[in-house]
Amino acid sequence: MLAIRAPGAVRTMMLSFRRGDYIIEELRALLKREGVDAALIISGIGSLDICALHTIINTGLPPEERYWTLEGPIEVGSLQGSVSGGEPHIHVVVHDVAADQVHVGHLEAGSRCCFRLEMGLIVLEGVRTRRVKDPVTELVDIVPVEEPDVRPG
Repeated sequence: MLAIRAPGAVRTMMLSFRRGDYIIEELRALLKREGVDAALIISGIGSLDICALHTIINTGLPPEERYWTLEGPIEVGSLQGSVSGGEPHIHVVVHDVAADQVHVGHLEAGSRCCFRLEMGLIVLEGVRTRRVKDPVTELVDIVPVEEPDVRPG
């Protein structure tokens, strides 16, 4: 296990997405505007009318994934995740109301707010991270970005 400590303070934000907002795309734009590199997405509820997802479909290596999109009234029962290198990684539990089915997976770009979607964000000030893919296993992990040692010569 790797633990990354935030050396500075944390900043919290409550986000409210409006009807027609694309969740991942709007969040990426906010993170860029605010200069957020690392954060915790601690909660989320709301509704979607388009929900693009992916999930794992095997337990071996390399991981295999399935992608699909739901359309119609979709209730978000749970949403949480992380931000690394300014890129959000979000997991959701959603209810496809019309089909009366529950889905769990990674929220993808193209997912659109139906009425409202609220999200809590804790920004880890002073933390810089990135996601790296192991070339053998193809597993992706978060690692700290090491700052270069810049001292007067």
